[in-house]
Amino acid sequence: MNLQGDFEGLTLASVLQLLCNEQKTGVLTVTCENEKSRVFFEHGTIVYASSSLKETRLGFLLRNDNVTSARQLKESIATGKETRVHLGKILVDKGYISIDTLKKYSTKQAETILYNIFFWKKGKFKYQDAQLNLKGMIIIQLNPMKLILEASRRIDELSVLRELIPSDELVFKISGKVQSNEEIKLNANEWRVLSLIDGIRTVGQITTESGYDEFAVYKILFSVISSGLIEQKEETTTASHGETSENYSEAIIIFNDIFQAIKKNIVEEIGANRSESLFKESKQKLVMELKTVFKNYHPDNDENTNLQAIESALEAMPHIEKTNNFLISGFSEYCGLVLQATGDLLGTQPLNNSLKDIEKILDYVATYQTDSKGKEKIVNDMTRIIELLRSHFNIDKKSKKNKKGWFSFF
Repeated sequence: MNLQGDFEGLTLASVLQLLCNEQKTGVLTVTCENEKSRVFFEHGTIVYASSSLKETRLGFLLRNDNVTSARQLKESIATGKETRVHLGKILVDKGYISIDTLKKYSTKQAETILYNIFFWKKGKFKYQDAQLNLKGMIIIQLNPMKLILEASRRIDELSVLRELIPSDELVFKISGKVQSNEEIKLNANEWRVLSLIDGIRTVGQITTESGYDEFAVYKILFSVISSGLIEQKEETTTASHGETSENYSEAIIIFNDIFQAIKKNIVEEIGANRSESLFKESKQKLVMELKTVFKNYHPDNDENTNLQAIESALEAMPHIEKTNNFLISGFSEYCGLVLQATGDLLGTQPLNNSLKDIEKILDYVATYQTDSKGKEKIVNDMTRIIELLRSHFNIDKKSKKNKKGWFSFF
């Protein structure tokens, strides 16, 4: 049996229902613009699924829930490329996860793929009967009808959420209404989305950068809006396309001061060489574009050297709009990773010393620097990062209470 055509809305639900009722064995391929997913059926039951979407990949799901470390995942992916063995099998063979964990996340991966394609407004589908070769893969068993019912429920719920958040062009900011760290009790996914809310990013940009699907982001936004953590920013501003080196210079000077303050506290604890390694390791955790931007940047370089290095890198990225915002967000992320590593390695006292020094710099910038969009974003981004770090490491500004731990804000 061959079946193909265009779809809109819940047309795919009818296709899945047909394949289920006919107890078909084969592959359903669904495409929407540049995204592609494949669903494997055996006697009318879904036994496997794959997708080009980042948030549906097995490694992303495991890493997002901190089931595996970044090192373990990178090592296993490299092994998979060499041996052409499925990632899940490698992770189990190396003892990084159990077979039960692999089954759980393989099921979660397939469910995520199917829920995602139900949210696609239109696209193309093609089904072909085929004998499946799933050797070496974890076989799951999903009832298509249950998935269709759950997808319909999510679509209905999303329509309600969109009454509160009617456009993905809306911009939200931290409300500042929560006075105590103890009041901020969020899960890892909520922290991830909250860390991207800066009064500048739109809901659409937050969805893209978080790696989560639209439904998950809207639910989290609804939750943090209801708790009073965030509020809509009534007036949004956009940076002009004619940004100059003076814009970059402002960010470079301020973040140079911030990095020097962090470095001073780290060097006192572990020395210059280990401090240098911590900065390099943090830089390697950035996405590829930011690694390129900061490749030749170093806080010990003079301003002109850093300015030329960053300008050259950004000029080679014509696809990036609002480059000054992009640069400031990159600096903030880099800084947050260094601070997080400081807390994990040295404990909260050296971390808190750095946070206090950064606050002094931000106070000076807010009070004496000439007003600009860049200045506002730097102060907002870094203030948000400081609050998140203090909450995660359970640091009270007036106490010396220590707690070590690991959490990825970016």
